Order: sequence, then structure tokens, then C-alpha cells
Amino acid sequence: MPVPRVLVLDLGGVCCTYHPGRRLAGLGAAAGLSPDEVYARVFGSGLAERANAGELTGAEVHRLVCAALVVDLPRPELRRIWASAFVPDDAVLAVLAEVRPRLRTALLTNNGPLLRDGLDTELPALAYRFDALLFSCDLGAVKPHPAAFAAATAVLDVEPTDVLFVDDDADNVDAATAAGWRAVLHTTPGALAHRLGDRPTTTSGAVPR
Repeated sequence: MPVPRVLVLDLGGVCCTYHPGRRLAGLGAAAGLSPDEVYARVFGSGLAERANAGELTGAEVHRLVCAALVVDLPRPELRRIWASAFVPDDAVLAVLAEVRPRLRTALLTNNGPLLRDGLDTELPALAYRFDALLFSCDLGAVKPHPAAFAAATAVLDVEPTDVLFVDDDADNVDAATAAGWRAVLHTTPGALAHRLGDRPTTTSGAVPR
């Protein structure tokens, strides 16, 4: 079996611990609403889903979220609150630092323009770790839809078997495998380091961002 050329990692649950309650609480505090009401207006309504699927621009997401919450938040502040749901896992980032000299790296996440546009400022420890940042809003499809993996493969410009994908969601792992990727379910940073520790040096080139 050929060695991978690209290591692709999920965001929430792999590179970061995911705390959606922090985002709901932050938005609720800004709008004077309960977290449950924020969830209903932004997530239960399908607004966030549309943003993740690439149906809305960053400006549209900002306008629609503010309208749904009846609040006037500057876009940088909304991005800050949105990103607060993610806390980088330093142990996983350390594994990335070890393997990046010999493997291209990419982030593949179901997220929209708010997080994409705020990644450099709100989660800088993540932004510079990857050669490619693959957001579902840019790919036009969300995991585990096959179109998300087809689009990601095209952007990476590799054969599907060149990819090793790590996700904490079994459905995403199964979908990646069906797309021809090699995929594993994330458990711990130590297990990830062990899996990658004996990989030989591979060819590389910068992946377009």
C-alpha cells in the first residue's frame, strides 16, 4: 500500500475540542437571549447549515445571524464569538509539527465563512499548521456527502489513495473510505502520533490555499 502524501484532519473533535455551548452562551449574552433560543434561531432554522454548505457569503451570514438574533454585532466580534466554540488541542498540534516536514497537511471542516474568515485572528495556532484549509463552504458540500470528498481531492490535486484522513465521526470516516481515501477514527493524540510515527519521508509541494 502506498504511503500517504497528504494528512487531512478534521477540526472539531480532532484539532480542537468542540464546545458549542460557549458559542451559544456568547451569542445569547450579546443578544439578551437564552442559549436555547439562539440555537433555534441560528442552527435549528437551517441558517448555519446553509452557511456551511456555501450558500451564503460572509456578509450575508453576518447580516442574517444579526437579524435572527435582533442584535447589531460588528463582524469581527461575531467571528470571535463563533470561533469560541473551538479550543486547539496542543497535543494534536504537536503531532502536526512533527509530521509536517514530510507530509503535506490539510484541514477539512464543515464550517462556513464566519470561521473561515476569522481563523487567522481567532485561532492562529491552527491557521499556520496547514498547507490547505478546506472549508465546506468553499467546497460546496459538507461531510459526509461524497461531493465533499471529491471536491477536496480535486483541490489537493492527488489520487484518493494518497490521502490519510482523520476524523472523530465514524460516518465521515466511512464516507472518506468510500471515496477512496484512507481514513481512521480519531481517538487520542497519542494514537495519532503512533500511527504516523513510522511513516517514511514522502514527496511534497505546497498545497494551494
